Amino acid sequence: MPPKPKHRDVAAFLSRVRNFLLGRTHKTAHRFADTISPSTQPPPNIPRGPNQSLFANYYYTRDPRRLVMPFVDVMQEHKKMLAAEAKAEEAAKKAQDKSGDAPKDGSLVPPVESKDHDTEECDEGDSGTKKLPTPGKVHSWEGPH
Repeated sequence: MPPKPKHRDVAAFLSRVRNFLLGRTHKTAHRFADTISPSTQPPPNIPRGPNQSLFANYYYTRDPRRLVMPFVDVMQEHKKMLAAEAKAEEAAKKAQDKSGDAPKDGSLVPPVESKDHDTEECDEGDSGTKKLPTPGKVHSWEGPH
């Protein structure tokens, strides 16, 4: 067995004085190869994921830059929704006139029930278009006028 290497330290006389003054045997803070445990752990076994492959890598589905859409002009969309509702009502009237389902007593066609437009959620109307969300009450910082 090879001899233990001598570690770096002060002279033997000074080492004995230091140990006497400390009241114990001094342990150096230096790290030497024969005093520390060996680092012989195996390499990690990490399973391959979808990002390691070059083919069929679906990175573009997780890319947040692709989620950015152009802004929605709420007024234009509201006008389109109203026009679509009016067109649907006219088509319903024409279909009712052609089928002869109009009331015989001369009364008007019963009004079409409309949903409450003040709700915060997006409802789907009769015409198949989504109702756009509308902002709530406006807060006045100056107080009531």
